[in-house]
Amino acid sequence: MGHCAAGDAWRAAVSPKSSLRDNPRSSAHVRPPESSEKHHATTIHMMNSRTSVESLSSFDLLSATRELVRKSRGLEAELLVHLGEIDERKLYLDRSFSSMFAFCVGELGFSEDAAYNRINLARAARGMPVLLEALRSGQVHLAGLRLLAPHVTIENQCKVLAEAAGKSKRKIEELVARLSPQPAVPTLVRKLPDRPTPAPESPAFSFGTTQPVQPPPASSPALALAPPPAPPSPRRDERRAVIAPLAEETFKFQFTGSRACHDKLRQAQDLLRHRVPDGDLGTIFEKALDLLIDQVKKERFATGRKARHTPSENLDESCSRHIPDRIKREVFERDGGRCTFADDRGRRCTETGALEFDHVDGFARTHLHRADRIRLLCRAHNQHAAEQLYGRAFMDRARGLLEPLPRPGSHSG
Repeated sequence: MGHCAAGDAWRAAVSPKSSLRDNPRSSAHVRPPESSEKHHATTIHMMNSRTSVESLSSFDLLSATRELVRKSRGLEAELLVHLGEIDERKLYLDRSFSSMFAFCVGELGFSEDAAYNRINLARAARGMPVLLEALRSGQVHLAGLRLLAPHVTIENQCKVLAEAAGKSKRKIEELVARLSPQPAVPTLVRKLPDRPTPAPESPAFSFGTTQPVQPPPASSPALALAPPPAPPSPRRDERRAVIAPLAEETFKFQFTGSRACHDKLRQAQDLLRHRVPDGDLGTIFEKALDLLIDQVKKERFATGRKARHTPSENLDESCSRHIPDRIKREVFERDGGRCTFADDRGRRCTETGALEFDHVDGFARTHLHRADRIRLLCRAHNQHAAEQLYGRAFMDRARGLLEPLPRPGSHSG
């Protein structure tokens, strides 16, 4: 009876105008299935919600989103409290589950990763309530707290949580490595076993399979038109690269390379034997990165090149989009190799990859290359700036997303 009463109360809350409140028995025979009614109500609610969101100004949309995030953190903290209590009482046994993990996956619908993270953090929070407050206040995110929980003590809790505040998961992993250093891993180069099965289907043309797709060997056709007769059982993707901190100044690197990569590595060991007698891969890898970084910075930003003064490098109008090297160097060094976009609160974009030179006034309008009117932007903010300067429709046409405008005098149709 208790479950039925709760279900009726929930349905009344979802559909307060339902005629069931007046005469549930007389209308029962004309009602659609309950699942259909719930789906219809949910669909209407989502449509109304989307309409109301689309009507918000940008400022109100951001404010509402921040408020939702604040509420979600409070709900997540409360959820951990409830999970901890369920775990303590072992209520999952009464629900026909052998473990808290099985209960979270089977009853609550969590993914395996979410169940593992929440259970561990809920258990840690029962003995260390400060973790819940750190989550509720937004000081540290859920993934970060899960990493920190085994290393937080009564003595270091304030210092550790303060140091982790506002940091990404990657930075928190480095903090954990400093709190609990791990020994260096042995250098290892080994040949991975070949997969005995034929090449899998192309990801874009895969039907009826959820197996992880491995890149086909070089001798395989570009596209497998038929699925393999016996697909392999699911296994962890051995080709996924790993960069994990071991201690404050040491990291573990793991990746899968080609036969050519292996041969080049061995050749580098031989060539550097006089400088690196033991052939340490970490040392060789770092030296190779130094050379690569210097080369790419020289190609893209003209750093390290000798300054050459030529008559063409002046502030006059230019018909070429090529930016002179001295201007590239000046802009790159001035902007610190980082995107310069800043929001209305002065917060600067942290992106240091996919950087591009942006003409503040638009090269198409000025045809000028001046260091004081050129800045570094990441690709996303460069596109954003172009849309603000030239308009979204113009940029979409430039990218080929829209049909070009008809020329004057041309006939349509």
